[in-house]
Amino acid sequence: MKAKISPEAMQVFLKQAALEKSWTAAYLGEALGLDATTAKRVAQEMALAGYVEPVRGKKETWRNTASGDKLAGVRPARLTRVKAEELLTDLEDRAAQFAMGDSQPIRIQQIVAFGSILTDHDPIQDLDVGIQLEPTEHSIRHHEDQLAALKALKGRSPALRIHLWNDTLDHMPARVVWKA
Repeated sequence: MKAKISPEAMQVFLKQAALEKSWTAAYLGEALGLDATTAKRVAQEMALAGYVEPVRGKKETWRNTASGDKLAGVRPARLTRVKAEELLTDLEDRAAQFAMGDSQPIRIQQIVAFGSILTDHDPIQDLDVGIQLEPTEHSIRHHEDQLAALKALKGRSPALRIHLWNDTLDHMPARVVWKA
């Protein structure tokens, strides 16, 4: 199987993996929805790119490098699970309010949470959410309409990381937050 891993999915994984001292290809596979063979190949490719390195003395075990952490924008974990759940509730409210607008040029199909919110870590760094949008018949400036919708959904929270959902993220494990 040749999985297509988007740069965005890789960044989310590296940020999630930064919470671990080390991780295995199985952990990578679970986080990105990959089979074991593909996960091993992806880990090796990440090592060749300099984003991860093997852990000495542990077979098929990796850790992020400083370059991998920099690429992912790793910061100290600061967001508690309680606060993350509050942010998701606020996001649901904004999505419902946005969806009630009849003349919106963009329709929200689905909002999902993925990345470190799906782990047992507390605290986490950020809350990654994917937004699946669809144009309506009112949409004539599709890209600008998408950006406006994403901005409205994000609100003012610096801890909320909004990702426009695309087919390269489809295989990633996620928790549905809101659905049309």
